Amino acid sequence: MLAPLVIGSDIENSEQLRLQILATYWHSAEHGTFTAAVSAVDIAIWDALGKLKNKSVAQLLGKKRNSLPVSYVIGYKYGNDESGLIRDVEQALSRGIRNFKMVVGAGTAERDAQRMKAVRQLVGPKGRIGVDAFRSLKGIDDATERVVALQPYDLDFMEDPFLESQGLLAIELRERTGVRIAFGESQFGHRGIANLVVNNYVDLVRVDALIVGGIQEFLLSAKVADEKNLQVSTHIHSEIHAPLAAAIENLYEGGLEYMDPILDVDLVHLLMHNPIQIIDGEFQISDEPGFGVNWDWNAIKKFSEN
Repeated sequence: MLAPLVIGSDIENSEQLRLQILATYWHSAEHGTFTAAVSAVDIAIWDALGKLKNKSVAQLLGKKRNSLPVSYVIGYKYGNDESGLIRDVEQALSRGIRNFKMVVGAGTAERDAQRMKAVRQLVGPKGRIGVDAFRSLKGIDDATERVVALQPYDLDFMEDPFLESQGLLAIELRERTGVRIAFGESQFGHRGIANLVVNNYVDLVRVDALIVGGIQEFLLSAKVADEKNLQVSTHIHSEIHAPLAAAIENLYEGGLEYMDPILDVDLVHLLMHNPIQIIDGEFQISDEPGFGVNWDWNAIKKFSEN
């Protein structure tokens, strides 16, 4: 994993190389893949429990809603202009989706502002638009410049401007700009989430059931956030998060995060026969036993062998 980043690099610039490694493998930078393994086992147990009882996970958890709004992820591919970004937004709008999260930080602050402007013109004044910096910003001044450039287009939040261990920088960025900070998707356990909440590092709590430890840790994390009147935003993998989000009161108003298969970024849909359904801009919560995922075992075997 690290060799492609390291081989051929200038050893005189080791700190920049270290930062590049952390930015590239941000999901493991502070916690490791063990947390994902623990979460996977717990999720599998709940799936089996639902099938044993012939109930969906949402029903087991006390489902409060039958549908959820969609927060549509865009902007991974910068391209030479905004045509690709515009195409993705228009495709989402045609399905009734009105809320978006855009990737920023790969270009200049001016370029990201140009992209944000293009999205806002399409979405209109009511849709929510947050941004994800992927912990790639080069310090507090860089982060401030970027936020200020984006704010004229009604920026909803800035996600991961820094590593989650750099919460003091998040506080300073909030004080400088007033922007809402979103953190948390790589935290393991609700105590990790609580550390962000109690120390006032976060305004929108990001929780990933596939990292945090599974179902109960997701629910406990949502409770930690709710105790401070904070909302929870999920991290892609909509098939897993939909039944969990349907069982909590404080889901982010912008909705459940979604990585559309057409973007060709998150490829888990290749392992399923029935990716989650969106009707009129909302996810439909499945009542199929367990998580309601019909796995394509031939595809799983194929990719496992490759």
